[in-house]
Amino acid sequence: MRSLMRRRFSPEPIFTEAAWVREFHDVLDSADPGLSFIAAFRVEWRREMDRASLSPAFGDTARAVRGVAERIALQRTVLRCDTTEQDINHELRSRLPWRTCGIEIVSAHVSVHVDEHTLSSAERAARIGREMAIEELERHQVAARIRFMEEEILRTPAKARLYLMLEQTGHRGLLAPGIDVDQVVREVQQWRPDSTWVVVAQLLHTFVGNLTSADHQDLLHTLRALFLDYDAKELADRLPSAHGSPAPAGG
Repeated sequence: MRSLMRRRFSPEPIFTEAAWVREFHDVLDSADPGLSFIAAFRVEWRREMDRASLSPAFGDTARAVRGVAERIALQRTVLRCDTTEQDINHELRSRLPWRTCGIEIVSAHVSVHVDEHTLSSAERAARIGREMAIEELERHQVAARIRFMEEEILRTPAKARLYLMLEQTGHRGLLAPGIDVDQVVREVQQWRPDSTWVVVAQLLHTFVGNLTSADHQDLLHTLRALFLDYDAKELADRLPSAHGSPAPAGG
């Protein structure tokens, strides 16, 4: 309790009436790798009356103000030099009068600038970054378009034809010559997922996948005979031979 009372009623430090001025220059790392701000510091400060030497106070003053400037500059690009200077000085003003390490900083100002080489390097890096971002966006767009074509448009001939017709209409404002709209409608209806022959084809695909190798050969003979019975010799000739192409997966 006594120690608490002593801390509570300890006298405020007394600072000298006279003030000292410290001016110095330094570089401040920026958010841009390898690029820095050039900073000029001006600090006005006083020291505690019982502080014996001025030498440590000069160093403490510089470290305190420079620390604030370094933290802010490290979050800024050199392309925003004026904004960085404003933010640093705003933060310093909000702390005044600033008592730290036995000194009282009564005024502090930092001037920030960048040289032409640093500025041109930052502009070039920003331009390259924008170009890379645009290229990455274009790659994503192309990849998305390819997926859309594969998963949606190229699933059936009717969809592909309808998509081509819509593309031509969008660019020219009218249907391309020779397009039979009624025929396109019939094809689209024919390839609907619930249309009879699409369902039959799906069932046949499942059925064939469950056959053995011997069953595959029997099915080929049956299909060839069926095609010939319906005078579809061209289709029969296009069937693989019983000992030619490998059997479908699942046999």
